[in-house]
Amino acid sequence: MQESYLDKEKGYFSNIRKDIISFIGTSKDQTILEIGAGTGATLLELKNKGAAKIIMGFDIVDVNQNKEKFDSFIIGNIEQDNVPFELDFFDSILLPDVLEHLVEPQKTIQKLIPHLKKDGNFYISLPNIRNFEVFYKIFIKGSFEYADEGIFDKTHIRFFCKKDMLNLINLFPELEVQKIESNLKHLSSMKSTLNKITFGVFEQFLSTQYFLKVRRN
Repeated sequence: MQESYLDKEKGYFSNIRKDIISFIGTSKDQTILEIGAGTGATLLELKNKGAAKIIMGFDIVDVNQNKEKFDSFIIGNIEQDNVPFELDFFDSILLPDVLEHLVEPQKTIQKLIPHLKKDGNFYISLPNIRNFEVFYKIFIKGSFEYADEGIFDKTHIRFFCKKDMLNLINLFPELEVQKIESNLKHLSSMKSTLNKITFGVFEQFLSTQYFLKVRRN
């Protein structure tokens, strides 16, 4: 699996996830862990904005050339390796477009829960397979051809509709979905405008992604 990520363009690992930062909101001075942190650009931006005071990253590929800027940065396989962090330690754990790459995403969530503080939050983003472009590609063009990124990313091995995302979190009695939000809210586009004027009726077909804020009770 690790080798398949090495074929990715560098930009795949180095983008600042402004959508995730916007979704987190105005919280300050948090202790934050990001799984799938890439170069750590999002964590550094959170620290620059004052949202984080302690930042730790974890990724399967070693593309971060500035690990000294982090309180901890670990290269490993989140599904196979132990999580070497303190219990009840993090205010927030980020899982931005990570769970769809895992064989058993529920086991990774279970592994991470003890390291999240009580009343701490997971911030999760997942691609939405119910998007109309998926319907067009499969049912009109008759193809499930994989791509280098996006919903058909060749490293995706799990697929989710909005209902599946909620069902995944509902497996854990100690977790509660505080908010689930379409990526359309973070876009200025024809699709987001269409979603507004149709009062969200077609949201699940227009959204390419959903964001979830999940609290540990």
